[in-house]
Amino acid sequence: MQAEMVILVVTWLILVAIQVVTPWLSRRNVLFGVVYARNSIWTTPAAKKLRRRYLAFSLTGAAILSVIGIGIAATALAWIQIAAFLLSISLNYALIVAAHRKSLQLLKEMGNQQELTQSKVTVDLNKLKPQTLVPAAYGLVLVPQFFLALVLGFQQTSADSWVIILALAVETLTVLGAFYLSRRARGAVRGNPDAEPRAGKVRNSVLYYLLFTGFLSQSLLVLQLMLPNMSAEGQWWFVIITLTLTLLSVSFLPLVYILGTRRLTAKGSVLNDNQHWVWGMFYYNPTDPALFVEKRLGIGFTLNMAKTMSWVILVGFLLIVAGIVIISFILD
Repeated sequence: MQAEMVILVVTWLILVAIQVVTPWLSRRNVLFGVVYARNSIWTTPAAKKLRRRYLAFSLTGAAILSVIGIGIAATALAWIQIAAFLLSISLNYALIVAAHRKSLQLLKEMGNQQELTQSKVTVDLNKLKPQTLVPAAYGLVLVPQFFLALVLGFQQTSADSWVIILALAVETLTVLGAFYLSRRARGAVRGNPDAEPRAGKVRNSVLYYLLFTGFLSQSLLVLQLMLPNMSAEGQWWFVIITLTLTLLSVSFLPLVYILGTRRLTAKGSVLNDNQHWVWGMFYYNPTDPALFVEKRLGIGFTLNMAKTMSWVILVGFLLIVAGIVIISFILD
């Protein structure tokens, strides 16, 4: 089996694993993007049935796409990889949307829960433990390797080396952007003020994780530039190291999240802002001054799409990525 095929298979399995665990990457009083009053919703028969159904359809869809992809991957590896990833992500979104609607229906059937309120939850910020976030200057750790890659690229001047440099540019911009946005996002006091002290620790774990994995991925790309003519044995060692580091980094963040955020218990009144979450994934609230809010599904923060600046950030990032991809194809 070729090294490229091994990377494809492992990357595919990682993507499937992320999709499968998506329902578990939320607070325990949230079911497919719908907030409930208490964590007990997670153990109800209806919630378990909903998760089992999602799990079954997600795994079945991934298996079907795998069989189709393996059958024709030998003739168009890169395009099959892109198509399979896009189809898998689209299927996952469709399953989440369907489960989100079922969860909203379940909340309606349960009737009015006293702990859920439509009014804004009042929180005394002075009583919350202040968050000491990772200093912004720590993001500079990603800069030296990027400039080292530029120096190596000018020395080699090959199309392949510049494709690697462009990939490194995308990766560096993405990590630095995520690091910056995670630091700027407001504290997780919405509907769960008692979670704030530990939420700060979880956020710092995410920030350190971004810098650590960003530095590792940069190192691997720089290594490719330093060893442009690796032997077959060297390529396999490179694949083994890459996959090992990838598996470790991918598994670390969900573990931190599950051990941290998912153990938090909502106390007091919980803000029912389900109407502002489109399909449980996209936040749209013109009355909320926050530009970034904690995700309902997944780890990290998302944009408040009711803000003009959110669209500026999103469109600007997509244009940068699209431009780099187009240049990569031209050079290749």
